[in-house]
Amino acid sequence: MKREKWAASLLTVMFLITSCAKISGSSKVKCNMETLKALDGVKSVEEIEIKLPMEEAKTTDKNIYMVKFEQPLDWKDPSAGTFEQRVQVCYGEQASNEFNIGGYMLSDETLQIGSKADAYASKYPMNLVNVEYRFYGRSKPEGISETDPKYWNYLTSYNAACDFHHIITELKKVLPGKWMMTGASKGGVATMIQSMYYPEDAAVFMPQICPFAEGPQDDRFGKNINETIGDDKYGAEQAAEYRKLVLDYQVELIKNREALQQKLYDFYVAHGAYYSSYATPEIVYDVAVLDVATGIWQYKQQFSLLQGIMDDKEEEDFLNSAFQFLVNPSTDGIRSEEEFESRNKEKNETSGGADIEFFPYYIQCANELGYYKMDFSYLRKALAEDGSGAQLVVTEDMEDMLFYKIHVEPAILDTLKWDNSIRDGILNWSMTTKAKVVMIYGGSDVWYALRIPDVPDRENFRTYVDESGAHSSGFSGLPWNTQKEIKDFIDAALA
Repeated sequence: MKREKWAASLLTVMFLITSCAKISGSSKVKCNMETLKALDGVKSVEEIEIKLPMEEAKTTDKNIYMVKFEQPLDWKDPSAGTFEQRVQVCYGEQASNEFNIGGYMLSDETLQIGSKADAYASKYPMNLVNVEYRFYGRSKPEGISETDPKYWNYLTSYNAACDFHHIITELKKVLPGKWMMTGASKGGVATMIQSMYYPEDAAVFMPQICPFAEGPQDDRFGKNINETIGDDKYGAEQAAEYRKLVLDYQVELIKNREALQQKLYDFYVAHGAYYSSYATPEIVYDVAVLDVATGIWQYKQQFSLLQGIMDDKEEEDFLNSAFQFLVNPSTDGIRSEEEFESRNKEKNETSGGADIEFFPYYIQCANELGYYKMDFSYLRKALAEDGSGAQLVVTEDMEDMLFYKIHVEPAILDTLKWDNSIRDGILNWSMTTKAKVVMIYGGSDVWYALRIPDVPDRENFRTYVDESGAHSSGFSGLPWNTQKEIKDFIDAALA
């Protein structure tokens, strides 16, 4: 009798062990074509061939997938219709996952290199998810147009946050490890917004270099770019010389309007820019000349190259050099006119003429994110002092909302209304959130002037500023010891 009870007990234990093993095994779901297709809302899954730029380069990615989710146009009204949203999933059987919000369209140039394109996941391997923001790139509702108000009222930060929440909720079924979320610039703002609406989506959030304007046009930017930008990085005297160099270059561009204006307009249109009926080539040229200062300070700050161009302003090739720098102030060098045109023709043909597809950004700026005010006063004064007689077409009374007028047709612009609730919500979030947050800024970034007010560090919220960093700095631009400190913080959150 005792033997029978012992045998029955042994069978019971063996059954429980076997059952637990099955449950444990089923919890380790593999991320593959079949499991991705089974997720709620997934319309299709395609595998992307991994192609690294160098033969000796290695990646932890086992597979890269393009997943298309069907999403509601309006999360508050499912009857409004749907659209398909592209999501890149880079799977490498890692314990943790990164959700990266680029804020715009997915780049076809980087899809095939997967997590190698990401500053954090390439250094500290994680399964990586990149998402295409709603209404950007190929994640658009059918029939959306730059001239028709239909659909654009659905392009809100709340709807985007709901998109991301749905994607993460579903992907957690096949990527069960803990998650971090990050993004830079507009993607960094979206990361803050996601933490505000859905703090449970990630164990840690890392928004980087995030400008957040006080209204649809923020006047803090113009003062910074003309009076203070670069002081901390280069010293006040050298920075002032660089700011004057940029202003002198802008003056030369206006003086050479006749030779460059139509060429610039044609170049932008060929590369996918959309301009409203208000935007004449003259107005577009003035705005481009004003904006080149932003491009110069925002990224590589190529002052030596610019000085070389200005030193040769009496030479025959000056107009070619001035034009190339105008359309790409981050260039590493000036090419002959023939080679420049040949390379851009080739690039335009392979990309379908869609390099500049930021129309949705203008909608979001007008509604919730804001932009900087088009302030021509410094350039207007410099032109008067130059004494050449060259003038701007944009007059002072045209500056109000000019950024929006040149990009958005009146039929759409009239339907847009600034909503300050997102900014108010973020300000409150920054002081009260219980989520673990790492905030990173570039102190010499031209957009640093539009940051949210300084937030005191506390146990769950850290802020780091790379004093010499421009807009492309972020995590990868910080000193190694600071990177390690951030990594330790992130590792603790993901443990």
